Amino acid sequence: MHKVLRSLALVLTISGAASTAAQAATVVTMGAAALSAGSLPIVVAEQKGLFEAEGITINQLDFKGGGPAVQALAGGSLDLCICAADHAVRLEARGLGGRILIALADHHSYAVMTLASNSKVTDLVSLKGQKIGITSAGSLTDNTLRYAIKEAGLDPDKDFQIIGIGLGGAMRAALQSGAIAAGLFTTPAIELNQSETGKYKIVDDFRKMPYPAQDLVVTESWLKKNPETARAVARAVLKALQLIQSDKAVLRAAVVKMFPKFTPQLVDTVTDSVAAGYLSKDGKMTEASYELLTKVMQIADPSLKKAPYKDVVALQYLPK
Repeated sequence: MHKVLRSLALVLTISGAASTAAQAATVVTMGAAALSAGSLPIVVAEQKGLFEAEGITINQLDFKGGGPAVQALAGGSLDLCICAADHAVRLEARGLGGRILIALADHHSYAVMTLASNSKVTDLVSLKGQKIGITSAGSLTDNTLRYAIKEAGLDPDKDFQIIGIGLGGAMRAALQSGAIAAGLFTTPAIELNQSETGKYKIVDDFRKMPYPAQDLVVTESWLKKNPETARAVARAVLKALQLIQSDKAVLRAAVVKMFPKFTPQLVDTVTDSVAAGYLSKDGKMTEASYELLTKVMQIADPSLKKAPYKDVVALQYLPK
């Protein structure tokens, strides 16, 4: 009888401890601006139990572009946003304290694509007078396209019609229907389009541009209220980035998780594309990358006030 009671007491103790641990987990609401390769480190952190080890549960919400995602962040509906660093700069310029907790990507992720049958379209200039699709106004796609158009000596507002379409599926449908002449796609939508041999072509490829295309963006007010949670998130994501760098199989498993309908061949293509240097190795945005970011943004919007690097990039929350 005493053995039974001791066993029951042990079970209750273990159960109680598990329940307390579950209750102690901090729920962090994270929004993703797009279903893109920038989210892969987050997937790895979840698959490998890195968030769980830090006592964190992630509640992820998906958005149709950076614009609506950062609105939710600024409004307090999100704690963190998987967004382009552009949004942290804009939030800071508006007095809302935009901060970059940790860099997810070191390079741009978008390319302008059109139908292969559009033989007259060979570059961005050849699209003059036509409609080009972006994800949403004020997004990375919007800023980058306006920058590229101005670099080509043209006016984005007078020489083109820039239209907010949404993400890959909606962009593809708009392109196929003729609603737009070209659209901006990101990995893995680029690779998915290219898998349909002879149907799409790249007009302008930004992926070789060293650019902080995807980061975990937060607000200063959230950081001040949740410094230890911020450090825990940064630790988990940095470990995920390091795992990705050391083991390609880890990255491939995350691609499979994110895109379960992809064929094995397409999974391999996306994995190779991402492994080629897209993701950050240490979670730190460099000052040179920040300078390019602000240059792109100010060319697209000359009225934008540039904030100092140290005011926007919150390196103090990364592990030493």
